[in-house]
Amino acid sequence: MSLPPWLADEREALNAALAAGRLGHAPMFIGSAGVGKRALADWLVARLMCLAVDEGEPCGACESCRLLPGGTHPDFFRLSPEPEKKEIRVDQVRAFIDSVTLTASLGGSRVGLIEPADRMNRNAANALLKTLEEPAEGVWLVLVTDQPDRLPVTIRSRCQVRPVAVPAREVAERWLAERHAATDTDTRALALALADGAPRTADAWLADQGLERGLAIRDHLGRLLQARTGGADLPAEWVEAPAEVWPWLARWTAAWTRRARTGHADGLGTASGPVDAAVFDRLETLWNDALRGRALAGDPVRHDWLMLEWLARWRSLAGQLPVAD
Repeated sequence: MSLPPWLADEREALNAALAAGRLGHAPMFIGSAGVGKRALADWLVARLMCLAVDEGEPCGACESCRLLPGGTHPDFFRLSPEPEKKEIRVDQVRAFIDSVTLTASLGGSRVGLIEPADRMNRNAANALLKTLEEPAEGVWLVLVTDQPDRLPVTIRSRCQVRPVAVPAREVAERWLAERHAATDTDTRALALALADGAPRTADAWLADQGLERGLAIRDHLGRLLQARTGGADLPAEWVEAPAEVWPWLARWTAAWTRRARTGHADGLGTASGPVDAAVFDRLETLWNDALRGRALAGDPVRHDWLMLEWLARWRSLAGQLPVAD
């Protein structure tokens, strides 16, 4: 199973911990979105379940390795929010525990993957505690989360936390260059910078025009800052994709704030000149409201109204913030 190059050290650390019997029965991979936590967790699942491990790697040929990719392995269980739901509920956790703690069908390990683990509500998390405290023989629970602070401390304290860091910029840039050779260097670098160094996020943007959509949102915000009259128009495509738009609104609000404070922000270039202190309070409010919009992206709310109100407040900053270069 191929992993991105920056995960090689952590893969070797996991192998060493397994060989020494030091890997806890419930490893929890934490780190920023887009750094490869899920890929590493998938590798570990395959490694734990392989019946003929070959030099620390899943063999890819045994019955377990053949069944796992197709989702038909009888000893592997996945716990995630149900479609159209935001939370992992207590009844899901109970059913998950009942399944993962049975006797292994293929004679190897039984493994449960919980992702994103922070989506368990409190009752669901409490229902998992006994299994974390008293794991059955041969049972592994692998947890993945971007937001470990949202998990109760009782859960975190019973897991072996495995941080996955943002890779060195040079490593990420080489990986992106191999995958997007037709994209110019500056565009790849901008995608990586706006993704806060997370290569898989930048990769996704470059693959599906996500960066292009983000820059279009930036340009629309810039035009509103230049406008002295008129309303705050809401592009129709924004309403159709709130889950994509709200994170970019938060990202650009943070970038404009950064440039106002420091004189530079990726994607906005440089600017100078005094900014009224009250503007920073308004920017912080806009940033928080964009984050709330992101949290509501899957809910049946009027995102067109929320976005129009947000844009009207953004436009009120015209003349108080410099536009993008």
